[in-house]
Amino acid sequence: MSGVNSELESIPPKGLMTRYGLYRERRRRGAKELGRLRRSDAVLFSPGNSGRTWLRVMLTRVIERCYGLSAPPLLGFDNLKKLDERIPAIVVTHNRWLPYYKKPHRGRECAPYYPHRVLMLVRNPLDTCVSQYFQWQHRSKDANVLLKGWPSRSTGLSLQEFLRHPEMGVKHLCIELDTWLRECKKFEGACILRYEDMLENPAACLGEAASFLALPVTEEILLEAAEYGSFDRMKQREISKGVIDSGAAAAASGGSADSYKARVGKVGGYVDYLTPEECIYFSELVAATLSPQLGYAGLPEIQRLAT
Repeated sequence: MSGVNSELESIPPKGLMTRYGLYRERRRRGAKELGRLRRSDAVLFSPGNSGRTWLRVMLTRVIERCYGLSAPPLLGFDNLKKLDERIPAIVVTHNRWLPYYKKPHRGRECAPYYPHRVLMLVRNPLDTCVSQYFQWQHRSKDANVLLKGWPSRSTGLSLQEFLRHPEMGVKHLCIELDTWLRECKKFEGACILRYEDMLENPAACLGEAASFLALPVTEEILLEAAEYGSFDRMKQREISKGVIDSGAAAAASGGSADSYKARVGKVGGYVDYLTPEECIYFSELVAATLSPQLGYAGLPEIQRLAT
């Protein structure tokens, strides 16, 4: 799939080593994303490592079955619309580059998205950040780390340091989610899906997404697409083909389970990597920073640790 992240492979890293080089490349990507946004029928937004690739795999399967396509590429903007004009053009974004090009005004952080229908995928910030840490550690391309303004892997940040980092940690993610939750009332239409609900009932959540995107789906197609996108099948495809999405490098052959994109696929997995005291600290940070509307306060695993 051609896209923003796959273009990194053609950019000489030395061209990004200056402040101006980084500024120019970030603005170029922001301008490209704004152009796509203006030509889109809908938007799929999520912070990184929220399960977006999984949702895209299932949506691609739904579209494949609905419109009789043959082994289409992974959904990305208008690549499927070019195969059948009835298919919506969907901007798939983390909103990482647009702010560099169109600097938001205070209180209107999501203004470019106001005229659009936005499907939002969210996940517990603790699970999201732990997953992001392992992607940064094992699979993020060096040029992408540099463009994001994240620390080099050579710094050897621990998981705990990563979660506390001001530009990629738990608090930063909570503020971002809270902003989108507040701003979504101004969109032409908004639909919020939770990763945790998708794990519990993938076909039902996929149906909600398909209905929002006006896809002519049937119950049979939803059930088949949910099975097609199951964790075990995603994992097997990643092992056999190397990558699921071009946004990051493939896991090293024979690497640890944490090096894969289809890594664990469970709710509350962060408790396996943090001490009880750390879990309680970060969960309290989430509760203090993020609206309870998303349902990430008073989680069962934290209540068990606190007793």
